[in-house]
Amino acid sequence: MSCGDFFEISFYIVYLLHQQTLSKVLMLKKKMKTKAVKMTSYPIAPTETTVKKNLNLEAFRGIMALMVLISHVELVRMYFGRSYDYMYPVMFHLGRVGVTGFFVLSGYLITMSILNRKESNNWSIRGFYIGRIFRIWPLYFLIIFLAIVVLPNVSQLQFILPNYVTDARVATGNYWHYIFFMPQTPLINNVVLPFAEPTWSIGVEEIFYLIIPWVIVTANKKLQNGLIVFIVLFVIAKYTVLYGYQLPNTSMPAKLLTYYRYDCIALGVLLGVLHFNKKKLFTAINGLHLTLSVVAIFILFKNLTIERYDYFPFGICFAVIIAYFANKNTSFKSPRWLVYIGTISYSLYLTHEIVIVYFINLGFDRKPMILMYILCIIGAIILASALYFLIEKPFMKFGASKFPHTRKLSTETNSN
Repeated sequence: MSCGDFFEISFYIVYLLHQQTLSKVLMLKKKMKTKAVKMTSYPIAPTETTVKKNLNLEAFRGIMALMVLISHVELVRMYFGRSYDYMYPVMFHLGRVGVTGFFVLSGYLITMSILNRKESNNWSIRGFYIGRIFRIWPLYFLIIFLAIVVLPNVSQLQFILPNYVTDARVATGNYWHYIFFMPQTPLINNVVLPFAEPTWSIGVEEIFYLIIPWVIVTANKKLQNGLIVFIVLFVIAKYTVLYGYQLPNTSMPAKLLTYYRYDCIALGVLLGVLHFNKKKLFTAINGLHLTLSVVAIFILFKNLTIERYDYFPFGICFAVIIAYFANKNTSFKSPRWLVYIGTISYSLYLTHEIVIVYFINLGFDRKPMILMYILCIIGAIILASALYFLIEKPFMKFGASKFPHTRKLSTETNSN
């Protein structure tokens, strides 16, 4: 199959899926006009019926996804021995900073969802975990299955790993880490499952979200102070380990602190608490703060090195950006295409390496790199769109129909 045929068929599939979804939306609107919607036995939170999705935050998610994708183009090229541009500090950290943005946004969205539901008496721990299952598990396990069983047998998807990295398909004793949502553990030890490397952040988040719902529900007014203490202690411990002892970034303590960015997720949780309680620290965020945060991000990137770095300052900047757009005190409208990328960002995040490897095997990375980047972005959007409509949405819809108290939870907490 030629590259042109691939795109033609893929665009046609996505078009059909989009048309099918659009027709269902129009039919639903028609039904809503002719008859009242029956209420379920579970109360629906006001945030689900009166608050529209924040498109600027969707666009923010899209930007983070593109940052990861671009960085991984160079990472995979380095694996193949084609280029070492990944070792430039900006490229090396670009994807990691993008994941940091995901962490902060995820903490914020989940906290707001839980607090709003709790206030409207529509909250249950069971509903939260069921919502996470239908949101995260189907695509996660599909990617793990494809990475282990299917993709290694596709000739145009041969994934070459360097000698300093262990292939998880050879070290099969690591499979249980992927089954039990601990994919970050092999990666910390330089064990990579080709095509499924991005799943590490899912494992980090799932551990945190086993705990945080109980904390949010039980801590009440003490939650804000507790989060501040946790963040401060975590950051102090991080800086003590990384800079006080001057450990190399390849040491195990440094790796653990790099991957388990719970200070950044907790920062998002704190942001959600401040928003829910309408604290002035949150509501006072304005355009000046937004501008300063964007400028600070560029300055932070400029001062990054391979050996010395920290992502928490980026997390603070992202928290300000999220607060600004969450305040809805702006008339700024994000481009629709960027909003769409944010909507499909979970699928794009988990599957983009498939597209990157495909085009590397076809030799497109030996041509002008701008062409490689464009092809990877377009290809990743096509693949992610197909999986979003075929996997993500059907499972979320099924979960909402079978467990009404999880309705909207899966979309409210779309963290990736």
